[in-house]
Amino acid sequence: MTTINGDIDSSNLPIIKSELHADPIDINTSISPLASAPISLDTILQKCGDLGRFQLFHYFFINLISVSAAVVGFYYVFAAADIDHRCRLAENVWPNDNQYHPINKKHEILINLYIPKTADGKKWEECVRYLNGTINDTLVTCPNGWAYDRSIFGYTFTEEANLVCGSQPKKSWIATLMQCGGFALLFIGSFADKFGRKKTIATVSIILFIICLITQIMIQWIPMSINVKFILLLLNQFASGLTAAAFSLIFILVLELTSSAHTGFAGNFALVLFTIGEGVVTLFAYLAKDWQLLKWINTAFIGLVIPYLYFMPESPLYLYSKRDFFRLEALLRRIATTNKRDEADWYPVYQELLRNQSFILSNQKELTFLQKAHQILAHRSTVIKLLITALLGFTTLMLYIKISYGLAAMSISPYLGILIGAAVEAGGYVTGSLLISTRLARKGSFILVTSVTIICVILIPIISNHSPIATVFIAQFGKFAISGSIAVSWIFVPELFPTAIRSGANGFFIAFSRIGAIVAPIIDTSISDEYLPYTFYASAGLALIVVLLTLLLPETKYTSMDDEEDYEKNRSDA
Repeated sequence: MTTINGDIDSSNLPIIKSELHADPIDINTSISPLASAPISLDTILQKCGDLGRFQLFHYFFINLISVSAAVVGFYYVFAAADIDHRCRLAENVWPNDNQYHPINKKHEILINLYIPKTADGKKWEECVRYLNGTINDTLVTCPNGWAYDRSIFGYTFTEEANLVCGSQPKKSWIATLMQCGGFALLFIGSFADKFGRKKTIATVSIILFIICLITQIMIQWIPMSINVKFILLLLNQFASGLTAAAFSLIFILVLELTSSAHTGFAGNFALVLFTIGEGVVTLFAYLAKDWQLLKWINTAFIGLVIPYLYFMPESPLYLYSKRDFFRLEALLRRIATTNKRDEADWYPVYQELLRNQSFILSNQKELTFLQKAHQILAHRSTVIKLLITALLGFTTLMLYIKISYGLAAMSISPYLGILIGAAVEAGGYVTGSLLISTRLARKGSFILVTSVTIICVILIPIISNHSPIATVFIAQFGKFAISGSIAVSWIFVPELFPTAIRSGANGFFIAFSRIGAIVAPIIDTSISDEYLPYTFYASAGLALIVVLLTLLLPETKYTSMDDEEDYEKNRSDA
């Protein structure tokens, strides 16, 4: 509606033009009967139906991206799994010794003769064997390679690339590169603020699918060395990290497709669908038991959402922030029609909103990226919120990764372990989303569930020396609590920022979350068991700082997401 120079573009106001022609209004004297009531886009969305057929239909298809984010995110757990292995026997001792477990009694005797046992006597050593098959003989590294246990995970990339013993650190790159792909949110989020949620989500999803498809075709059918294949897999994983960007963008979109009354439900729906994705990838991995086949299944799942991108709606709040009232009216009519609302329910209020915009926003200009960045940095309260939410994101995901290791201590199937973890996580998401609808609101809910997490993190190293079962229980309760913290923060953070910078600010928040996800396993693997308890206490201390900093943030429960008064005032002053 407004041009770059700030003038009113009358071509985008067919409603106002037609109405003025029929019944001229003196803008200096006429007072609308709706003028006394505050009008916002949030109010109009409620009148169009803020949680009807339209939202539920699109939430289902949009959240296929949530499911695919989990499917891709947990791929490395199965494809680059920690699997039992031992040195192969020499060819003259036992030809084609490719099977980890003995196939008969003679095979078992030879394995015990050449492969020493671990200190507890339960397994064979993984990286050494006796040179001549004599106890106390010279120990050598595995000159004939390794035999791997395929009974649980099947054929993994760990086996194909021999990412064991001295090459084991390279295996962590498969997970780390995927997390690093999430850093693209630092600029992708800003693209969504400038070009729109729908266009950015579609672009990211298509690029992700094409890169995954091309690299997998090359890996599958072009002869190459294992080192080249490893590089291509890393590229594939880095591109797969874009699912984090797509998930962040669709999370903003589902929040903006409804009114402030239902953002808790919308956010919780997306998060719970993410845990469904954890179950889906677990099922895929159990059935496939082959790292390349699992990758193809994952890519097919990513491609499943591509046809829907054409039908995906744009965010009404984005159109409103860009003053694109022509497209906004069409979208609102589409929402109202699908939700069985009469035009008389919302259209008069929408007309009044347009009249107000013609007076309030006619002097605003579209800012360039650099101008917007300068304006944000000059806005002290916005900078403070960005820094606090960045630390919040870093800490919550670091704690999530750290205490999720509790299930690893359980002597159960890893498939069952992930399913239990997903159920615990989903319970935490639902609980967090329910809490924000109570008197605790956003801030109180986050402080409560994070405080419970802090208590669990402190208790884990204290109890671990006394009761492994109790440790697992505390760890899982801690995962339940930190999942609640994540649910609250993912809804709370987008509500802290105006539509014009919401996606970029949320991208900043998610990018720092990824740093926490990378740092947590690095700390745990680089510190000896003697000092590991101190990392729990340090993490709890950092979480306590975040809780205190949260007190500085405003409560957002009773604020609609199109309320940009403070930001717009600063924008006008700039």
